Amino acid sequence: MKKSIIILVSLFSLHSFALNWKVVGPCSAKPLYKGSIEADLNKTLGEISTQVFDANQIPYVGVPQGFNSINNSPMGLDAIEVVSDTELRAYGWCYSLNGARPSQAPSEVKPLSQDDTLVWYYGYVTNKNNQWGESCEPGYRVKAAQFCQK
Repeated sequence: MKKSIIILVSLFSLHSFALNWKVVGPCSAKPLYKGSIEADLNKTLGEISTQVFDANQIPYVGVPQGFNSINNSPMGLDAIEVVSDTELRAYGWCYSLNGARPSQAPSEVKPLSQDDTLVWYYGYVTNKNNQWGESCEPGYRVKAAQFCQK
């Protein structure tokens, strides 16, 4: 019995708890950057993100409430893809926590535990015939030529 307890304690001490994070661009599901951080669970995902970007020298434009550019991504009119005369896609940075897309700004959401996974990805919303569709679809699914030229 003592051996079982010692083994369990050893296994738990080897497992490090840290929030995993990734930054996924517009052209591939493979992360541009990834890592883990022992996060302050009292901070918001926006605060943690600025900490991660600063610590890893990832260029960004934004604040904990949201990011206009990560890794020098296009912003404003440069982030609009004209698909046809009646359709366009507007791109920007979206995030997910543990695979779910919260509806709140990252400055309003805190991680639940050190086992969480935070993913920032370049996503889009479609406007077709002046009707907006679902938002934050991952850009790598369509691989827009203006972002993904070889």
